[in-house]
Amino acid sequence: MKKMFSYVGLALMMVLMTGVLTAAAPMPATEVTIVGDGLPEVMNVGETYTVTVYVKSDQPFTSAQVMADFQYAGKGVVAVKGGDRAGQGTEATLQVTFKAKSSTARMTNGVAPVSVVVGVRYGGGYVYVQSFDYLVRVP
Repeated sequence: MKKMFSYVGLALMMVLMTGVLTAAAPMPATEVTIVGDGLPEVMNVGETYTVTVYVKSDQPFTSAQVMADFQYAGKGVVAVKGGDRAGQGTEATLQVTFKAKSSTARMTNGVAPVSVVVGVRYGGGYVYVQSFDYLVRVP
């Protein structure tokens, strides 16, 4: 009987220690802010505008990236370059540049829905994502 209790006690201790050893690290506190006003509501054909994003984290990240996302890809408003990326750190300033390519008059409600999407990757596979959405009219 004593032998059985020692096996049960050993098994219970293993279960409790496994829970302690595999406890998840605290989630990083990530702040993503647009520096300035973001995209304007109206852009004229040929105009460019750069959106600057500031990323700050209480834990080191492995990379941070900003990209543009469009409902009407290649029409109305386009990205001049694919986006921007930063390597390891706890802070990063990223930019993505947009260009008014053509009129949005024939699009739904006469505007081009445009998003600035920021992703911050941490060790262990966690990714923080934040999107900033804009409606841009190009006359």
